[in-house]
Amino acid sequence: MISCPACDNNAWKEFLVAADIYQGTNHTILRCDSCGLARTGDGEDPISSHIYRYAGSCDAGQRFGYLQGVMGKFRRARSSAVTTQHPGRALDVGCGDGSFLEALARQGWQVFGTELSESIALTARKRLGDCVRVGAIDQLDFPAASFDLVTFWHVLEHLEDPKLALVEARRLLKTGGRLVVALPNIESLQAWLFGDGWLHLDVPRHRWHFSPHTLAAVADRCGLRVERTSHFSLEYGPFAIVQGVATKVGLGHYLFAHLVRDAPAQLVRDIRFWTHIPLVAVSAVPSVLLEFVAASCGRGGAVVMTLEPK
Repeated sequence: MISCPACDNNAWKEFLVAADIYQGTNHTILRCDSCGLARTGDGEDPISSHIYRYAGSCDAGQRFGYLQGVMGKFRRARSSAVTTQHPGRALDVGCGDGSFLEALARQGWQVFGTELSESIALTARKRLGDCVRVGAIDQLDFPAASFDLVTFWHVLEHLEDPKLALVEARRLLKTGGRLVVALPNIESLQAWLFGDGWLHLDVPRHRWHFSPHTLAAVADRCGLRVERTSHFSLEYGPFAIVQGVATKVGLGHYLFAHLVRDAPAQLVRDIRFWTHIPLVAVSAVPSVLLEFVAASCGRGGAVVMTLEPK
């Protein structure tokens, strides 16, 4: 039995059965009977399995194909979440292609990153050099109180033991340091609207499915308290609504699984591409407005939580 990292309860109930958007295989999502934290009941090891190989590659710089540049802009924009801090030493756990750390370095930060495999770390090392280390955060032996900022940008939900990762991140923070965690919100409006078709379930890659309440509860048990919370994400919000509408009308997850990866020449030969054009045109602006309203009510598709040591 797996104990809930938010409340130590070990009673789980079936919540949803969702399909892998790439492979089509079904995976059961369980929910803690006490606090509501959800987990994928049959998660796979991301290192030993195929599940992080996007478009035939483990290189984070190839995950989004010809749209990688656009996604890089979103990642660089994440640096706005830490503008209240003076530059110091920053650690980005699961740094991907290194775009966020590159933006911080331009602001004067001394940056470090981690990734779970050499192949995924390839692009970040091309950008940043040897400051990107390979391994889990609790296995890299960083000195205690060595960072002013530690970030988990849509990483914590992938980890086998998120509580262990937060405990280690707390150990690494200097006095007055900040920890920023961003992840999908299982209690968002879009999650409620689209159910097992919600894009950000992303099973089996997402092992845990947090709400702001359950994230704060896990953080509290790790010696951290909430400083502030943001509920709007242009990067993770509106597109998931457009994709959810497409799934609801029977078009599946084509928008995400193909449009962000396939080359333009491939797309124009695919009849499914043309069937999505009217849908995207009609729903793009309303999805932004809907996500903004949802976020203002604390129900945005993603949450960005800034934490500080108690």
